[in-house]
Amino acid sequence: MFQEQRNSLINTKNQSSLLIPLGLSYDEVPNLSIFNTKKLVEKIKGSTEENFTQLQDEDLKKFFRQLHEEIKNTFEYIYIPKDIEPENFTQLETQEIQALMGEDLNEILEKCVPQKKIQDINTNLKDFIDSLSNTLGEYSFRTTGQRQVNLRKNDVYKLIIDAYFKIRKLHKKEGENWLELNVLSSGEKQKAIIEVAFQFLTYRSSNDNLIIAIDEPESSLHMSACYEQFNKLFEISKLCSQLLFATHWYGFIPTVQDGYVSVISKKANQHEFDLVNIGRYRESIKQVVRESKGKLPYDIRLKSINDFVQSIITSILLEKPYNWLICEGSSEKMYFEAYFADIRNDKKLRIIPVGGASEVKKIYNNLQVAYEDFKQEIKGKVILISDTDRQLVQYPIRNEKNLVCYRIVNNESTRKTDLVKIDSNPVSPKTEIEDSLNGVVFFETLKEFESAYPELSDIIQGINHPTEEETYFSLDLSPSKQKILEYFFDKNNNKFEFAEKYSQKISSKYKTPEWIEKIRKLYTDD
Repeated sequence: MFQEQRNSLINTKNQSSLLIPLGLSYDEVPNLSIFNTKKLVEKIKGSTEENFTQLQDEDLKKFFRQLHEEIKNTFEYIYIPKDIEPENFTQLETQEIQALMGEDLNEILEKCVPQKKIQDINTNLKDFIDSLSNTLGEYSFRTTGQRQVNLRKNDVYKLIIDAYFKIRKLHKKEGENWLELNVLSSGEKQKAIIEVAFQFLTYRSSNDNLIIAIDEPESSLHMSACYEQFNKLFEISKLCSQLLFATHWYGFIPTVQDGYVSVISKKANQHEFDLVNIGRYRESIKQVVRESKGKLPYDIRLKSINDFVQSIITSILLEKPYNWLICEGSSEKMYFEAYFADIRNDKKLRIIPVGGASEVKKIYNNLQVAYEDFKQEIKGKVILISDTDRQLVQYPIRNEKNLVCYRIVNNESTRKTDLVKIDSNPVSPKTEIEDSLNGVVFFETLKEFESAYPELSDIIQGINHPTEEETYFSLDLSPSKQKILEYFFDKNNNKFEFAEKYSQKISSKYKTPEWIEKIRKLYTDD
């Protein structure tokens, strides 16, 4: 992840701005971390400060304290602790609910009861008191002191809040009845907090400045309800600037499509942090294991398999089940997400890359064991897709209706990509997803990389009219040109970047490869 961020910054061409981290140390002094360097001293104080390689505390306070405050005040923060009382949190007059709404209750009341109305009330009340004074002669109803206090705006608003809003509590509709939160179970209360937060965020006009932190959102929930809860969190994350949460439950990882998990463990009285990319969950776990030289805590590796499988099995047992597509890598995920964009929400389809054919095999074998116990109750589908590699990963599979494992392979006789069971023939030629895409879209995408990779010209200039057959047949490359293409996809992050550009070109004007349509039918045909 660090290298990805570094490369992104290197490729950012901005000579007019400085990018620095900015926080506060324990002693309230602004902290720039490793970016407090001699170059920064020169930029801020000029090149005369030759004796200083860092900005000193006084300089940090002078130049960055106010900036830190301004940045902090730009954002709104909402924290939902684990032990919060939902009945209190969901009151309209609380700061958290008003922050979620994006409106202050006093601002709302000001629209309903403007200052002019309050002035009119004061005028009428004064006229009434004056008439009483005239009647009483030597007596009068007055406030203490010479200045007579009128009804103030805040007094009126407080009265309205106390008399109107405080007596109104959040209720949940169950059939024809409305139930107060306090009669719901602990899990239902926890679910209500997240659902209310989501609905209020959709009501806000702008959420760019909102940061939300939640402690253990799965608390008190049954496992089957956790999926909806974390799926709702993912939706909330798209409606605010940033969503942070702490959890002990690893099962959410495969149900959330984007984000990062910081796994915290303790060794020799030291806390260690491992960052895992959720979008490339299994791949990221493998990378962290490699970087830690196999020292990633064993429980994390166990949970990354067990909770993953448990997550899938539990989710396909639901009344409104999830469906899953397990593929090898992130580029495959990109293609499938684009081609299945119209059914992803409707069919609750989760597309998960697991980091290679051997990992697909491992996931299938673990799923098969759990599948046997719940076969009659399973409603959702799990489809696993692998490439046909030169070093083929084959394994026996069962002929299950809702758990199927396929391999893509190009068929020379039909000039099509076939979808075959993982343990079936044929086992050649080598076929990757890039060999099995729409030939025209592939060719148009490839041309966008020609200027950065001139060697692609040898391929592009030899093709005049590509067909919409799968790439392997449409381009019909010679072995030498095929090697150029393979070399291109092996360089840098080209597989993913190509998938991104290709996916943006997908539209109804182009034919969808038949093998992809077959996968679609498996999800849409009941």
